[in-house]
Amino acid sequence: MKYEVTLLPQVLFYQAFIIPMKKSILYLLISICLFVACTPKPKPFPSQGLNNLADSMEFVLQKNQFYIEEPKSGEWLERNKERGQTFTEYWNKNTNISPIRATEQRRKIYLQLYGNFDKTQLRLMDSVERFLSIFYELPIERLAQKKLDSTNLDTTNWRVHSRNGFQVKTVFILDSLEKNLPEDGVLLVSFTTNDLYPNKKWSFVFGQARLYNRVGVWSMARFGDVEAMKDDIDIFNLALKRTCKTAVHEIGHIFSLQHCVFYRCALQGANNLTEIDGHPSYFCPVCDAKIISNLNLPLSKRYENLAAFWKNQQQLETSNYYRKSALMIKRLEE
Repeated sequence: MKYEVTLLPQVLFYQAFIIPMKKSILYLLISICLFVACTPKPKPFPSQGLNNLADSMEFVLQKNQFYIEEPKSGEWLERNKERGQTFTEYWNKNTNISPIRATEQRRKIYLQLYGNFDKTQLRLMDSVERFLSIFYELPIERLAQKKLDSTNLDTTNWRVHSRNGFQVKTVFILDSLEKNLPEDGVLLVSFTTNDLYPNKKWSFVFGQARLYNRVGVWSMARFGDVEAMKDDIDIFNLALKRTCKTAVHEIGHIFSLQHCVFYRCALQGANNLTEIDGHPSYFCPVCDAKIISNLNLPLSKRYENLAAFWKNQQQLETSNYYRKSALMIKRLEE
């Protein structure tokens, strides 16, 4: 009896508390499994509106491959503490500024070449033009090429830098672009063979844009040795890749996309060529969702076309990314 009396309180406790608790946990686990199983997967064109598009893009394109590593000393994100721009913020109707958009009357992207382009550089620009027409699904038109040297520039708009040699001030080109933006152009961007600088405090700049005036200029001077590009396909393709990255990055800004701080993305900021080379040639899912929703772009078909373009340029890593993305998106479209 002494043995039974000693165990009785423990038995009562087990029956009163432990058994019901186990049942509660079991019911909770069953409920969670049922909820997960019944929760529908997000779709690229959700019926509830655009706010879910970025989430859908992340879900389909496996966002883990895009995560940014901790910035190193001297890199853009280490020097510039940017907060980024979410998809919802991009379309926030409570702000006074709306994203720049193409319209029926204003749909063309115009390109203006400044400087002395040889046959190899013109061939490179032909590829850049083809790439932009696929990426943004807008008609591209190239304006007549203009020369750019000290003979047709005011002395306040050029200089000879001690390390960088002859350079053109960006304000001169930007002012000219603003005056010559065609009425049917959503934007006008310039590429130049000359090195650029924004003001006397800077040694150089890759490019500069006036976002709400819909113009921008970028230099190819630092993207590859001109003579080497003629004979070496790898050097040519590297210069092409750098120019395409710069083009989609800066045109993305003109369409009101801010620098990306969330993922590895062509819209990340860069302080030098090493950083540019480390960025992918494509937008991350969130930034791509912004431009897709802005321009009402197709999904899988656009990715298929971009995969084909980069395959032709022997950029297989970028081509494979778009090919796999097209397959994943197509499953949701069916």
